[in-house]
Amino acid sequence: MKKTWKIALIFTVCISMLLAGCSGGDSGSGEEAVQENNAPNFEPYGKYETPVEFTIGRNTNHVNNLPEGDTIENNLATRYVESRVNVRAKVAWETDDMKQKLSLSMTTGDLPDVMLVDREIFNQLVDNDLIADLTEVYEKTASEGIKEIYGSYGDFLLEQVKVDGKIMGLPMTNIGNQHQLLWVRKDWVDKVGAELPKTLDDVWNLARTFMEKDASGTGKTGGFIMDQNAMNFSPVFAVYNAFPGQWIKGADGQTVYGSVQPEMKAALADLSERYKEGLIDKQFAIRSNEEKEALVINGQVGMLFNPWWIGYTNYKESIKQTPEAEWVAVSAPVDDAGKFKTIRQDPIGGGIVVVKKDYPHPEAIMKSINLTTDFLYSLTEDAVQYKKDHPDELLTDNSRWNNDPTQIPMQVDYDDVLKRYYEDIMQAEESGDDSSIQEDRIVSLRAYQEFKEKGNDVDANTYGEYLSRIEGQREANNPNLEVIPGAFYGTTETMKLKWANLRKMEEETILKIIMGETGLDEFDKFVDTWHRTGGDEIMAEINGR
Repeated sequence: MKKTWKIALIFTVCISMLLAGCSGGDSGSGEEAVQENNAPNFEPYGKYETPVEFTIGRNTNHVNNLPEGDTIENNLATRYVESRVNVRAKVAWETDDMKQKLSLSMTTGDLPDVMLVDREIFNQLVDNDLIADLTEVYEKTASEGIKEIYGSYGDFLLEQVKVDGKIMGLPMTNIGNQHQLLWVRKDWVDKVGAELPKTLDDVWNLARTFMEKDASGTGKTGGFIMDQNAMNFSPVFAVYNAFPGQWIKGADGQTVYGSVQPEMKAALADLSERYKEGLIDKQFAIRSNEEKEALVINGQVGMLFNPWWIGYTNYKESIKQTPEAEWVAVSAPVDDAGKFKTIRQDPIGGGIVVVKKDYPHPEAIMKSINLTTDFLYSLTEDAVQYKKDHPDELLTDNSRWNNDPTQIPMQVDYDDVLKRYYEDIMQAEESGDDSSIQEDRIVSLRAYQEFKEKGNDVDANTYGEYLSRIEGQREANNPNLEVIPGAFYGTTETMKLKWANLRKMEEETILKIIMGETGLDEFDKFVDTWHRTGGDEIMAEINGR
């Protein structure tokens, strides 16, 4: 009888332990108990009854403008999330080499709950069944703000992180319209009695006129400067319907590599001829970036290709050397149909947020991202008011919060944010009311207003803000722009082994042809070798053959 009683008691205790979700350990303390006290809560802004914590692996923290006493785990941005949904982040580790650290963590099985990974690591995590399916989390818990941002890319963005139709990660975004523009010294155009160029012939003729008439007045006016990477001259290639370095859809619907298409040959012939003529800097292949910038800053070059954000580089310093310098952005050259063509770059920028499989509250990660995005971009009245209520807790230099001090170092933005940003500034300026403009745009509005009043008498930073946010953003959205979607952005198995050598061969061949070190026939040899030494294998993998 006593024996039966003891067995019953042991059985009852074991059942109690199982129901408590433990196996002989402490069932009433630690992170596990905190997580289990909360039922799944899929409301985008629903608050947990008790704190939910996740660990995250991060790049080394370089934030140096947090208020005294704040840390990367405890600052205004993280406190905002905690106060609204009771979600906390704990840094598992920091590293300067995320890829190496994550590879090691996968080997040891010591993965944090949340990781920000590149495509290669993402694929490895998926293949090894180490990360959570976030489809339900995204559908139920993503805020309207996040869904609107992601939706601005159509299906283009989320398709990149779907595996068998399941959303396996939350991508950071690479905004659209970051293509090369033609930046021209408008004061030089006026000086030589020319007009801003439209066609490719116009572009070459203007460069030639600048040099022949010594528009700089230095006796050594140069033509175009460019990088060793031929992509710097992508607008010229695009006129010939050539897209080097890009995976595109061929005429038969199959994905092909732009650098080995026949259209490349005519573009290379043109560039080679212009280099021979001297319209392209003869020393471009050996100049450092500093030397190239110096040619612009010192007023020796008046034409170059660069994206909309040129003003944030050292080129803004040109007004210190040449106060009368007037830079404008132009969507040129256009093709025969009057279109300025560019390829859409990879929509994923910075990485993909993934959640470790079996983490009990993946929806908490989505809540953190919702509120962090609201905070960074002031998307909600609540986020705006929270910052107003805590003015002494903002970054010490009063700059916009960057993504480093947040729980998850992730930023997303609209595909067409450059258009939205520019139109917001123009509308605020026209109406004289900046009360509804997002706070990150106030700096640009003030720079525009100051430039309108003082011209080049503004300081270099204000001039740079004006160049990028007014000149650059306006022209990045030129109505003549035609954006061609890319066909592939990932890495295949053969690419891991052979892509570096193929790219090196490509870059060397293009450089040699442009510089006249080899004839145009070398392109045909390159194409043949590219196909034989891995290109065909890679295309077969991409096209699923």
